[in-house]
Amino acid sequence: MTYKHQIIPEGSLRITEIIYKCNDRWHVRDAKLSYQHPSDYISVRNPPSSMPVYKLFLDLYYDDFGTFRNVYHSLGGVYIQFGNMPTHQRKLIKNHFVLGFIPFGGNFNEFMVPFVSEIKKFEKGKIMTVQGQDAWVIAGLGLVTADLPQGNDMAGVLRYFSI
Repeated sequence: MTYKHQIIPEGSLRITEIIYKCNDRWHVRDAKLSYQHPSDYISVRNPPSSMPVYKLFLDLYYDDFGTFRNVYHSLGGVYIQFGNMPTHQRKLIKNHFVLGFIPFGGNFNEFMVPFVSEIKKFEKGKIMTVQGQDAWVIAGLGLVTADLPQGNDMAGVLRYFSI
């Protein structure tokens, strides 16, 4: 029996479960556990009505570089910039801000703990003085960029000599 032109009334179908295969086994999970956009679960306090609102998109960049001419000891530099600046301004070196340095043998995740803690507070919004006037400022980490070795380290990809 074929159902080529079966008409299904709008609103009669609802996805309640998701079936997926992991490690050669089939699993079923509730559709409520699917990915949610941050706007679905982050609650933002409303700013006072008379205050200007500034929303900042932060771009974080991580790169290692050598510190001595003859002997290589890497030092990790972590920088941020405002991603919602016009492109020609983002390219200017004066608009790149040093967050800090990770010494040879240091841990990127440990270094980032205080920064992530502050960003979580900023995501909810806070009152700050901007050009002598109180303003409601909301900021969030929108993008993380790194050179290939550092990006692989952040993502947990093993190096070639780890086999």
